[in-house]
Amino acid sequence: MKNILVAFLFSTVCTICHAQVPVPKTPSVSSLTDFVKPPSIGDIGKTSSGITDKLTKELSLPSSQKPLLTDAVSGFLKKKEGILGLASSNPTSYLSKFSPMQNDLFGKMKGIMGASSFTKFLGLKPSGSDVKSNILSNLFF
Repeated sequence: MKNILVAFLFSTVCTICHAQVPVPKTPSVSSLTDFVKPPSIGDIGKTSSGITDKLTKELSLPSSQKPLLTDAVSGFLKKKEGILGLASSNPTSYLSKFSPMQNDLFGKMKGIMGASSFTKFLGLKPSGSDVKSNILSNLFF
């Protein structure tokens, strides 16, 4: 009788403990309230040179950094082009693939332009109505 009571209490405690473990929630499209659909890239060569020209002018970067930035941005845009369709069909998947690519690009850019210029670059992140028309949106969204 004592064994049956112990087994019953054990199974009850296990059931209660298991019920208390929350199931992780995956973000849904409705919970991605701050998701910004990325702009289309267009011609990668023109877009990457346009971005580099804007950064060189806005941040007063030396012309010696321009080819390195162009290569980094061009490589990023080529990778991004492969996942761009996910932004419409599966934003969560898009963000999970985009974030590591963006972190890699930003690491390269920080190494090329230096910490102070990189901090200024982060301040150029488009927002509001400027997102769709600003060429730098291709790097942030």
